[in-house]
Amino acid sequence: MKIQTKNLNKDYIQKKGPSLKVLKDINLEIQPGQKVALIGPSGAGKSTLIHILGLMDAPTSGKVFIDGVDCFLMNNRYLCDMRKENIGFLFQFHYLLPDFTVLENILIPVWKNKVAKQKHALEILEQVGLSSKTNSFPNELSGGQQQRAALARTLINTPKIIFADEPTGNLDRAIGIDIENLLFDLSTNLGTTLVLVTHNQELAFRADRIINIVDGKMVR
Repeated sequence: MKIQTKNLNKDYIQKKGPSLKVLKDINLEIQPGQKVALIGPSGAGKSTLIHILGLMDAPTSGKVFIDGVDCFLMNNRYLCDMRKENIGFLFQFHYLLPDFTVLENILIPVWKNKVAKQKHALEILEQVGLSSKTNSFPNELSGGQQQRAALARTLINTPKIIFADEPTGNLDRAIGIDIENLLFDLSTNLGTTLVLVTHNQELAFRADRIINIVDGKMVR
């Protein structure tokens, strides 16, 4: 899916003083299937940007188009359906529910159809190397295995766009490389658009394109 923004701004109201301007006139275009890395210093607005592109937060002004649709002119039902059917998120922390098995955690986004989706979930678990951990609980997994489970959960709806926010930032380098390889290989095989936030230059250079965000602005 193609993503485009026009004059995108995000401000946060502060109790004292002027509003905090987090994003400033962001204009970008991401082609379907493209892999894009967002880099820049901490606090530059990278995570805020992918939250808006992923329709989890609204801009203060400006527009976000996905496949030509001006998303924030649409109602909440449209935004929810778009997130559920087309968008996957992978965060630095796995956010697995401790009282659910690995399989149950992966099925959470499709819980109403969990019986029909179970075969697909098992196939994804095999792809990410967790077929032997189907009935394990998160506290029985290593950090790398937990992130593999989180990646499997991201893929359960076969998303057309994946947003990854420091997906290996909480892992040691060797395990992180395994997760990165999985993320890139699976997104390539699915033809998925991938937008990731990272401070890791090696990971950024694997992307088709690097966008540098500094003080809320895109810079060359």
